[in-house]
Amino acid sequence: MSPTAPARGSDRCAAVARALGESVLGSAPETCDAWLLIEHPGPWPAYDAPPGLSPEVAEFLDRLPAYRIRPQLIRRPGARRPVPPHQVYVSFSGGSRGGEPWTEQREVADLRELFSLDLGAVSRGERPGWGTPHDEPVLLVCTHGKREPCCAQFGRPTVRALYAAYGDPVWETTHVGGDRYAANLVALPHGTYHGLVTEPVAAEVGAACLRGEIDLAHYRGRTGVPAAVQAAEWFARSHTGVVAIDAVRPLAHIDHADGGATVDLDAGGRLLQVTVRTARSGCSRLTSCSQGTVADPDEFVLADLRELT
Repeated sequence: MSPTAPARGSDRCAAVARALGESVLGSAPETCDAWLLIEHPGPWPAYDAPPGLSPEVAEFLDRLPAYRIRPQLIRRPGARRPVPPHQVYVSFSGGSRGGEPWTEQREVADLRELFSLDLGAVSRGERPGWGTPHDEPVLLVCTHGKREPCCAQFGRPTVRALYAAYGDPVWETTHVGGDRYAANLVALPHGTYHGLVTEPVAAEVGAACLRGEIDLAHYRGRTGVPAAVQAAEWFARSHTGVVAIDAVRPLAHIDHADGGATVDLDAGGRLLQVTVRTARSGCSRLTSCSQGTVADPDEFVLADLRELT
């Protein structure tokens, strides 16, 4: 990998990925099983704590990844209400631990109220009773332009379209990973990722998420799950046409030295064995505008798919 000059317009990493028809499958973060969303109107610096966040709150948030909990700042598109109070969501996606996804919500007048949240319980998938149950999906679109210009360029039109269509479930959020897949849409509680969600398709992809489904054309994967297993899930869904989020479950997998895997899955009652391998895309290009990185990234390809029953 080598550095390059900052890109602009059609040369930006997400525009290049879209022009090349880059595969997004198997690209959701593997290290997150749960989420803590905190309303903050901005501005959002690239990496540092934002204005109004005390050192003790920032230190608390820094502890979350050790519990496989991902902290995110959120805000409404367009006009933003003053804070406090802050809307907070805590959500468990399952991921590496399995279990039933859930979300709790709470408004806090002081962010130090976060300190009473039982992080161990959340990481184990146990409802902490810290907030009230929230049974509707939460849709997050990364618009963190100071971290990655593509997220502002492509994320903002997408989040505006989603908010116009669906209202309250929709929030802007900070960096979610996958710069070149902007606009990125994350649906909680299941932790499903969709990438390259442009404004014209935003309402369609959002509708699928709100129905508890995935949109196969944009589906990156589910957080907390190994990348190769995410890819195998995509191929199982493509083979069977099953789009309900909970209807495809990995049962077991064997990792391969090349980064691929052989995965047994239940896809809507059909038992499948899917083998994926990695292959170079064959095209070096800008993969992150903010870091100026040029690479020829690996992609997952299908090696074998068979019915076990």
